[in-house]
Amino acid sequence: MVSYDVTSIGEGGIRLSSPLGHRIQRARTFGIQIAGTEANVLCALGCLNWNTSWFSALPDSALGRRVEFQYKGFGVDLSHVKRVPGARIGTYYVEYSKPPLPTKVMFDRANTAFCNMTVDDIDWDALLDTRLLLLSGLTLPLSPTVRKILEVANEKAHAAGVPVAFDVNYRHNLWEVEEAAKVVRPFIEQADILFCKRDDVNLLVKTVADEDEGLEALREISQASWIVMSNGAKGAEGLIDGKRMHEDAAPVEILDRLGAGDGLAAGVLHSWLNGNAEDCLKYGVNVAGLALSHYGEQVTITVDELDSLVKNPHSSLER
Repeated sequence: MVSYDVTSIGEGGIRLSSPLGHRIQRARTFGIQIAGTEANVLCALGCLNWNTSWFSALPDSALGRRVEFQYKGFGVDLSHVKRVPGARIGTYYVEYSKPPLPTKVMFDRANTAFCNMTVDDIDWDALLDTRLLLLSGLTLPLSPTVRKILEVANEKAHAAGVPVAFDVNYRHNLWEVEEAAKVVRPFIEQADILFCKRDDVNLLVKTVADEDEGLEALREISQASWIVMSNGAKGAEGLIDGKRMHEDAAPVEILDRLGAGDGLAAGVLHSWLNGNAEDCLKYGVNVAGLALSHYGEQVTITVDELDSLVKNPHSSLER
């Protein structure tokens, strides 16, 4: 019997957001949240009673402990996190805007505790003592040593028969399309569960005309039995064990746009862990909707609440 339901490798850090309508160069205050795409998924799964573990490195400082405090509150196991005295923490800045300006994200993630990790810092036996390994393309460009860690993790997981979920998660502020397409290709090809945005299919795989072509483009190059393609306000598309699926986006009043993709992944993986292929997109879009209606990137939800949202999507009052 394995120790964990899901394990993952990634960076956790600080998100600083200027108030809506305030440009960063003139902002006097910043809202503080804790960020980390893989950990966001693990936190949501922790709320849903799954046993998760996060492999990373953090500064041995108050900032590092702030990140730890956040994730521990969601039940994520942090026993495999390396604490590094005097190290930097990953940070990113968000400038919220309404049209005509888009919301902007700026990264400050060079030379951090996590970026300086090497393959020797990972307890490989513990990482692979799991039902599922989650990897993200957002983490691949952070440093050459981190990229090597994810490549080795992918190889070792497949060699050990551990299924791998891979979220493409392309960020143009971190690397160029040409390099990203080359690096993520093996992860896409070898994934057992694959997440990819509709826009990222065009950027990294091939230009497609519609959702069906997008899924087919992913199916042609990937061995994944579950392929999930997010499509913004249009919802999510899927090829789940060969069955074509669609689910409309959950009705939501958006409070915070960041973290919705991680919510989608968490909801789908919750279904995968439960062996519930039929409803996986329903769970995915509902957790994504919760992420949009939450301040911050970690979704707080119980199993009963999520089941109720899936079964009664239009309920507005609970007595």
